[in-house]
Amino acid sequence: MKPSSIRLMDVAEETVSPRTPRLASQDARVTRERCDVSDFDPQDPRDQPAPAEEVFKRQPAKEGKGGQDRKRSIEGESETGRPVTGRQPTAPGSASTATSSAAAAASLKISLQAQIDILDMMRAGKPGVMQAALQILQNNFRWNGILKIESHDAEAGATAGNRLMAGIFDGTTTDQAGGEKPRPTHWLTLETASHSARVAEQLRQAAVWLSSIAAAVRQTEHLRRLADTDELSGAYNRRYFLQKVPEIIDLARRKRFCVSLLLFDIDDFKHYNDNFGHAAGDAIIREVINLLRRCTRSNDLVARVGGDEFAVVFGDDGSQRQPDSQHPRTVFAMAQRFRKAVAEHPWNTEGGPIAGRLSISGGLATFPWDAQSLNDLMAVADAELMKAKSMGKNAIVLANPQTDET
Repeated sequence: MKPSSIRLMDVAEETVSPRTPRLASQDARVTRERCDVSDFDPQDPRDQPAPAEEVFKRQPAKEGKGGQDRKRSIEGESETGRPVTGRQPTAPGSASTATSSAAAAASLKISLQAQIDILDMMRAGKPGVMQAALQILQNNFRWNGILKIESHDAEAGATAGNRLMAGIFDGTTTDQAGGEKPRPTHWLTLETASHSARVAEQLRQAAVWLSSIAAAVRQTEHLRRLADTDELSGAYNRRYFLQKVPEIIDLARRKRFCVSLLLFDIDDFKHYNDNFGHAAGDAIIREVINLLRRCTRSNDLVARVGGDEFAVVFGDDGSQRQPDSQHPRTVFAMAQRFRKAVAEHPWNTEGGPIAGRLSISGGLATFPWDAQSLNDLMAVADAELMKAKSMGKNAIVLANPQTDET
């Protein structure tokens, strides 16, 4: 059977010389459809194949530094022969960071389960993520040496002896407009009696992977702070308070320690807002939190649970606040010091937000004597707060003051 393309030529009634064959212009569309080549036009010079001499043209070879075809630093040694780690990892924040991290994990043959474990630790906010990642690297390669993460101050010894180093970037430094290179925040170091180009390149890949983890940890912590913190006061917000305090109470129930809750608000706060403006009210809230932090420990939970309503959770998890201290008596004494600090604070001097004095009123309740859950503890503390208001304000009331510890 003859090819169908011959019939495509036989469309014009005029006689065509066999020495000058051509396609009839009216059948160019039919030809393209039969050939099933999209947007192909046999009469268009741009659709013609390139000459063979263009396709197989020899490309000029690119010469490396000093006429070498590859850099010796990538091979694991500098031009002077001293051991180095090769190229530094891409600083997080660039477009290629995620790709570089994935490529590094694949090159290091880090198992998918190990990477999932690291992500789970970050998602749960657990400490020690970088050390866990470092242990994965140590177990995965069993290098002849100990891996360490050191501060950037160790840069001076980068090429000392057989110590290999590679920079770890957490995304806090980026390229400047003037072309300044980002500075690593830490160094991944390996002190080994022997090394090779393969080990140097693996260490560099390990630093790339650790850099992505460090940047992710920093970003996760930043987002968590935004989600858990009151923007105005810097204290924890109500959502975090309602989520975290039940966990503290459950831990106290298992380990048998006390937890006290102080609820307080600013007396006549609406009066200050109406007479001095909302900017003055914001300044009052920020300064009250500053005064409160001076009277509490770093592990006490301070939260803003309303407009001018605050909560402080004091947990004695085995460490005493001072020698021979007793809970909740010591907590009550601390709350009284805080109340006095607010009442005596010079709010109207040095451009202060208001003229006159300020005071707070609060109620204090303790687990396990006064209540067994957060809701009940808040109800008891709120009832004591109302008592403080009825007493003329500027007061802290302790629930069941006759309670004595055994």
